[in-house]
Parts: sequence; C-alpha cells; structure tokens
Amino acid sequence: MELQEIIKLIINEVEENSYINISDFLEKRSLNKVKTKDLIREIDKKHSKKLLLDAENTEVYSYDLIYTYFKLKLFRSLETRKDLDLTSDDFEVFKSEDLIRIYSLIHSEFFDYLNKNLSGD
Repeated sequence: MELQEIIKLIINEVEENSYINISDFLEKRSLNKVKTKDLIREIDKKHSKKLLLDAENTEVYSYDLIYTYFKLKLFRSLETRKDLDLTSDDFEVFKSEDLIRIYSLIHSEFFDYLNKNLSGD
C-alpha cells in the first residue's frame, strides 16, 4: 500500500475517532512494512492542516479538535483573567511550534473579528 493511501486511511480514522496511535494503527492493518519515519514526515509536511502529531510522533490528532480545544482554553483563560501556560500539562503532548501556529491563527482571527466589528463593516 502506498503512503498516500495509508494517510487517507489515517485521515478517515482520525475524523472518526479524533486521534490514533500510529503503531497500533499500522499493526491493526498489518502494515508492518511501512516506515514510520516516512509516514511521520509526510504527515508533518503535507497534512498539517488536517492532522497534528504529538511531541513524540507516536500519535496523530485531528487538527480541528486541537484547534477547538486550544481556543476554548484560551477564552477560558481570558474569562478567568489568568495567563494561558503553554507549558502546562494541558499542552505538554504537543510540539511547541504547532501550539504557536494554532495560537497565532486564533490570535489573527480574533483581531480580524474585532477590527471588522469595531470599524462597522
């Protein structure tokens, strides 16, 4: 089975279950000849808008799920007037560059929203 076919299977599985363990997924489907390193590289480079790898590259999460979780945590921190700690247990599973990317996107969306509503458009 080709790498792209496997990634499509992963995307479908993640959409259904929110995350997968890469080793378990490959083992369950008898895909023992797949090089995990190649799979991880492919996911990281070409599918980072749908899939998010954990810091240890052992699990794959739905990008939308993590984005929504992060957004909820961020707005909860604003509501309670406490700083959001990206090094807390809530986020330790994820790579810092992914957290920064998601935070930047949320930040940008929030300021676009404010700009649109404050300017009266």
